[in-house]
Amino acid sequence: MSVTYAELRSLWGDGNLIHFPLDKFDAVLGPLGPELFPPDGAQPIDVPILFTTVIAHSQIEVYTHLQLEVGDEEYELIVLGASPRDDELLFCLNAATGAVLLLDLGTPALELCNSSYATFVEFLFRLGQLIATDPGGRERARRAMELHDRLESLDPAAFADPEAWWPMAFSQLESTGR
Repeated sequence: MSVTYAELRSLWGDGNLIHFPLDKFDAVLGPLGPELFPPDGAQPIDVPILFTTVIAHSQIEVYTHLQLEVGDEEYELIVLGASPRDDELLFCLNAATGAVLLLDLGTPALELCNSSYATFVEFLFRLGQLIATDPGGRERARRAMELHDRLESLDPAAFADPEAWWPMAFSQLESTGR
């Protein structure tokens, strides 16, 4: 289950995709390989309910480089987008590992969202497909449960904490048919 660039274009179109500026972050990303990135570095501009690149903070925009300390750990992060429902939640690429972390600016706290940028975009794509063909009710819940199982097998770490982003999102989707 690996999304292709053609599939991304088919769902979102050229006008709704942006591309990660690798050349801007060569010095920061170090040894991260292309397998950690989505096809052609592409990501959607917006996925309803889940993700947006429109960030409500005046000093932060998509692909802003952040250096911060959370607890005893130092992080180099690159902002990929935000939650459309909570502008304090930013999706960030961990420059050291290639994982996507959810940064809560209010706390500040970090949680793992996906093991790689590629799986993050894959999750957005698969959920974007579900949203685009949403039948509602019990059928939505059934499809969400099937997708949950497929995505969990792709990136088990994204579902390890039941209070994390993806488990909470799927919990809402799966409960709509009850």
